[in-house]
Amino acid sequence: MSDKIALIYASKSGRNEKVAQYLNQQFATLKQPIELAEMASFPIEHLADFAGVVLVSYTYYEGQLPDEAVAFFDALETVDLRGKYYALTGSSSIQHRYFGRALDLFDQKLAHLGAQRATAVLKINLDSDRADLARLDAFCQQIIDFAQNNH
Repeated sequence: MSDKIALIYASKSGRNEKVAQYLNQQFATLKQPIELAEMASFPIEHLADFAGVVLVSYTYYEGQLPDEAVAFFDALETVDLRGKYYALTGSSSIQHRYFGRALDLFDQKLAHLGAQRATAVLKINLDSDRADLARLDAFCQQIIDFAQNNH
């Protein structure tokens, strides 16, 4: 198994695509191999090729998964995730009653399927500001540290 991480995102407004692009740059700076992909087009069976996965998603409407994430979410049941690790981040609105709930749904599903969470779920309010970027930097380092210490 490689030490490569799948960095998979769902983005409607472009906020989460920007988060994913930022993470991609940070991982490159840290010399961590990454494959960046959109959630709607990522072949779920390819998760077997990665040591871990970082999911970036928004929360839709009444706390639901985004439409483009539903098939991916459901297909996770078909993949053996034991021995894999994951991390979750994404932009939502703190004004929203279900702030970042899609991330919580992914967290429950991935843990249930035997994957290990590498770091705390990182929820970002709307557009990333300087403090969020610093949190994303730490998020990347925590994922790398987890991978080195646990695999």
